[in-house]
Amino acid sequence: MLAICAVLGSTLCGKAASDAVRRRYRVLAALAEDLQALRIHMTGMLMPLQCALDRAGCALMKQVAEGMRQGCSAADAWQSVRQSAMRRGGPADALTAEDIGVLDTLFGQLGQSGREEQGALLDASMETVNRLRDGALKRAGEADRLYVSLGFLTGLMLALIVI
Repeated sequence: MLAICAVLGSTLCGKAASDAVRRRYRVLAALAEDLQALRIHMTGMLMPLQCALDRAGCALMKQVAEGMRQGCSAADAWQSVRQSAMRRGGPADALTAEDIGVLDTLFGQLGQSGREEQGALLDASMETVNRLRDGALKRAGEADRLYVSLGFLTGLMLALIVI
């Protein structure tokens, strides 16, 4: 019974170890959806930036909208929430430096130009985020297989030692 618990526990630990990569995928997927909605709201419906960000489902976008309520630009609001969002447990804690660089570029230029330029910025950002999301999905599958296998093998090794 102890051997089964060791194998199962180690396998579940391996699954938990791959969670950061899966979290990165989920955040990038939510960002991709919100960028699409943001493009529709800003360029199609001519909604103000803060209102469009308020309608977002992603916590990062909502935090930037909250910062904009205090009279900041999108770039200033992003800079004010950037560090807290990247802390452990924050909405961007699983993002890589490349992911954050895309957000820096996006929020640095968001709301600074006309409708066509904003559409082009959002299109470019969506393309980049979709590419990063697809890479994160591939990486999540690889990490899942690796860490679950390592956990399982470690559990088997512990079971052999116990028996």
